[in-house]
Amino acid sequence: MEGIWIDWHPVAVAAVMMLLDIATGFAGAAKAGTIDSGKMRDGIWHKAGFCCLIVLAAVYEVAVVWIDFETAQAGIGVAIPDLPAVGVMCAYIVLTELVSVLENLCALNPDIAGLPFMGRLGKHDPAAPDMTVGVEDIDVDGKHVKVG
Repeated sequence: MEGIWIDWHPVAVAAVMMLLDIATGFAGAAKAGTIDSGKMRDGIWHKAGFCCLIVLAAVYEVAVVWIDFETAQAGIGVAIPDLPAVGVMCAYIVLTELVSVLENLCALNPDIAGLPFMGRLGKHDPAAPDMTVGVEDIDVDGKHVKVG
């Protein structure tokens, strides 16, 4: 069985971007005087979800190697595509965090918002309604149900 090896470089870049997002988000909140532990907690849970996504991708990559080895040993001609799942998930995370860091930098320095490429990001409105749906906001059979 060939060795199972997952490149750690994309994971490190994604981790650095998540830390940079936390740092710039905290700095922006400190500058605005709006440090809120609830928002920080939500952000940490968001990052935890990203970390779980990386772990899930790593499990896929390990499972592919193991299943391909086992099917080859059994003489079954089945192969699962060997995709760079960790790298793809990390690229998604890096791009998501890049946009968030740029938004945070605009809050720290309004001059950054005037850069030519920043107009494509759209305006970040912290006062905009939160579109996140929580467990307590579930509709069951057309009825609003409060859970918890």
